[in-house]
Amino acid sequence: MPEILSLALFARTTRTLVVRRKADAPPFAGRWLLPGGVVAGDEAAEEALERHCFHELGVETQSLEFTETLYLEDEATGRRYVANVFRVSGYQGDLRFRSAGHYDDARWLTSDELAQIEMPAPLRDWLRGGHKRAPAVSALPVLAAGAAPDNRAAWNTISRAYQETKQLATDRIVYGPRCPDEDELRLLGDVAGRRVLVLGCGGGQDCIALAKRGAQVVGIDLSDKQIEYGRRLAEREGVLVTLLQGSVEELRDIDDESQDLVVSLHALNYVERAGRAFAGAYRVLKPDAAFVFSVHHPFDACLEDSPPFGVAKGYWETELDWQWDFPEQKVSARMRSWYRPVGEWLSLLGDAGFRVERVLEPPPADEAAPDLQDDPHRLEKQRLIPATLIVRALKP
Repeated sequence: MPEILSLALFARTTRTLVVRRKADAPPFAGRWLLPGGVVAGDEAAEEALERHCFHELGVETQSLEFTETLYLEDEATGRRYVANVFRVSGYQGDLRFRSAGHYDDARWLTSDELAQIEMPAPLRDWLRGGHKRAPAVSALPVLAAGAAPDNRAAWNTISRAYQETKQLATDRIVYGPRCPDEDELRLLGDVAGRRVLVLGCGGGQDCIALAKRGAQVVGIDLSDKQIEYGRRLAEREGVLVTLLQGSVEELRDIDDESQDLVVSLHALNYVERAGRAFAGAYRVLKPDAAFVFSVHHPFDACLEDSPPFGVAKGYWETELDWQWDFPEQKVSARMRSWYRPVGEWLSLLGDAGFRVERVLEPPPADEAAPDLQDDPHRLEKQRLIPATLIVRALKP
């Protein structure tokens, strides 16, 4: 799994501070890098960088501004890293590096000089490009030759910021933003005493809500950090749920015909091989049991979120790379989503053996609801076209 780095950008007019790591000091041993290091455990990215700058450079950082997320690979070891870069605009002390520390050289270099040193190419190219920050939440077409973002690493990077920002409910089963909830739609039935599997459970809120209704719940999610958060949250909420890190395309730890219900709420857009996830759901469900899922509506994904809601991508362009920024938490990550046409979702269900029972494309819920207040343009858009696709299917 990729590790998370925090890197410090010290810049003076046309020069940038770079350091050369010692030959025995991974990551990127013997190569030039921005000052920084690996984020440990539950340590925040800023905390890791403050600690590193104090111990390695002798300064106390006073102002850190998130600037960019870069995906780097150490060619010598094959290890991959998600590097969050922070611009240091204020600090106390005199910059210096300790001879007993991780570096054997430090220099202020111009763009042309950066081209001459041995440094990870994505970092060098970004530095030479003027440290330009990617736009917030921008949808970018996939390039045929482009490397796919690592969704697991991306979710690990933003998990804390996402949970702090969203504050998702643990007493409601929510199918999507501004969408009628389970109390209104009644797609799951009485879950008391039933075994329920949640695919792409994220921080566990859906699992907790189901457990509060009496279900025996197992949740699976790709992100280690989301699972860790969910376990802590379930303990605080006083409910017993089982949360597992893993791919919903495999379901290796779930027995055949062991589940009374499978649920996935706004998670399958992050799954490349949804057909495998559907086949797995079919395998683990008991006969006559239901599979209920919701996804971002593929038509909504085609249009921009601000008036006049112009076309951002073609309806049949399935893959989309985009960036999710959390400016207040100074963290960002690129992700890849798959927006399949409605017909393709239904065909994949049929191929897995399911019989589609209901297809819903609900209008926005009561405008007084709390989750309607975040973006008036999105609400205006949802009054025109559906934002969420919901499907209930049965295993014959």
